[in-house]
Amino acid sequence: MQISKVHLASQNKMLNDFVNGNESISSFFGANPLNKEEMEIRIKHVMDRQYNRSDLVAALEHFHKKHQASDESNENVRKLLKEDTFVVIGGQQAGLLTGPLYSIHKIISIIQLAKKYEQDFNVSVVPVFWIAGEDHDIDEINHIHTIENHKIKKQTFYQKTTYSHAASKTVLDKQEMKKWIEKIIKTYDETSFTNDLVFELNKIVEDSSTYVDFFAKVIFKLFKKEGLVLIDADDLKVRKIEASLFTEMICKQDIVRSVLKDSKSRLVKAGYGETLQISEQSIHLFYHSNEGRQLLEVSETDGIFQTKNKSYSFTEAELSKIAKESPYLLSNNVVTRPIMQEYLFPTLAFVGGPGEVAYWAELKDIFNVFNLEMPPVFLRHMFTLFERNIVSALEDFSLNTDEVLEGSIEEKKSKWLNDQVKMNYKEDFLNAKKLLEELHIPLQEVTKNVTPNLIDFSKKNFLKLEDQLLLLERKIDESILKQHEELLAKWDRIICSITPNGKPQERILNIMYYINKYGFDFVHELCGLELSWDYSHQIVKL
Repeated sequence: MQISKVHLASQNKMLNDFVNGNESISSFFGANPLNKEEMEIRIKHVMDRQYNRSDLVAALEHFHKKHQASDESNENVRKLLKEDTFVVIGGQQAGLLTGPLYSIHKIISIIQLAKKYEQDFNVSVVPVFWIAGEDHDIDEINHIHTIENHKIKKQTFYQKTTYSHAASKTVLDKQEMKKWIEKIIKTYDETSFTNDLVFELNKIVEDSSTYVDFFAKVIFKLFKKEGLVLIDADDLKVRKIEASLFTEMICKQDIVRSVLKDSKSRLVKAGYGETLQISEQSIHLFYHSNEGRQLLEVSETDGIFQTKNKSYSFTEAELSKIAKESPYLLSNNVVTRPIMQEYLFPTLAFVGGPGEVAYWAELKDIFNVFNLEMPPVFLRHMFTLFERNIVSALEDFSLNTDEVLEGSIEEKKSKWLNDQVKMNYKEDFLNAKKLLEELHIPLQEVTKNVTPNLIDFSKKNFLKLEDQLLLLERKIDESILKQHEELLAKWDRIICSITPNGKPQERILNIMYYINKYGFDFVHELCGLELSWDYSHQIVKL
């Protein structure tokens, strides 16, 4: 593998300003995760705080034992018992086969940043990945995309299930899952690693009961050498630790709502749009029932909280009792989850994607409500993987990796094709259509005046003549495409690999394509690359 970098400007003003360290946005965040002096202060702050390390480690040990985590991961869990051990943390939903590549990129970012801090500050730092197991939006995680005949195809896993369940409680149909995996693998070229991949995935399916089980086991397999620690946000043992903060969140919900409203206002005044579109009545906690989870809101009746669908209502005392005695019935939303994460873990930095960084800009003052400090926020590394055949195809068109990332490949393809034709016949056909119309309109007028009963026929006559022009144009198009079929197929391979469906590679493609081609050590090799720390885009040539 070879790694290089390119600076790509985001279309999002906030992200550009964040990456460039502009004061207009940096004031909405905590310490700079890449500033040594600020991080030394952060380390001292975390050291001065108290955490329920013993109960947290007990919960993590139970989870890691259940999923046969590696010795390296188990050792890192035990390290968290020590007062001088910290974490770098980030999270994602439990996507099938890990979901889009950006989940893998985020984990690599967490691992790399943890290693960087260990080297820079001579402290023990554990990489932690937070699985959003309480998430109920199964339709967001029940599919991946594959490439078939130079086209991107969405491969959805269907099974009979009630989608009101959280990912951690949605039971997998193992036989259907194995069929789905077989269908996915058939879209890949057979390699010396294919049989091993099928065997391992089927074994993981057999050992899994839920979406979270399946996700956790796959992640542990891919990152077994990296000592990655996983936590399920829907873990009942973790919920018990969270009970006291749930109670405080209920008590302070009015302050949180007010502070969030003020933060949004200041963000807009600073020239940025608000990211979180949440009702001002929300108390930023979910209530879990047999019908699924529902966001809790302040009712029109004083002192009453109700679910968004108004099926359940509670007084503050009743809700606080639930928090203390049955915390598994509650969970956080995007506003309060970062607070809970900071409460649980001795965090040196949070690693987020572009969307997360954008909404965290609204949260800084909410940490203060709970006597917490917003952790430094690091924008995860962005990668594009270039296979050898893709690099070779680019060279055929005198393109390099930087060029295809900085502009539209579809536009480059169109320009190349136009250059091959060497004349703008499209303009000639456009002129011919205009001339045809100019010639035929007088004939339609004649028809109208001489034989009015044939006016509809005259219009149809014009459309038929126009259709013949269009037919000739299509035939020429088809002939040109046929002449350049082989080279156009190369363009399509480039597009499917680098900007599938017109989107960044990491948002569409899945890691299993690369595991099938390069083996299970592929992710470990990615973790060993020397990444740049200036928020540039990482180019990896395989």
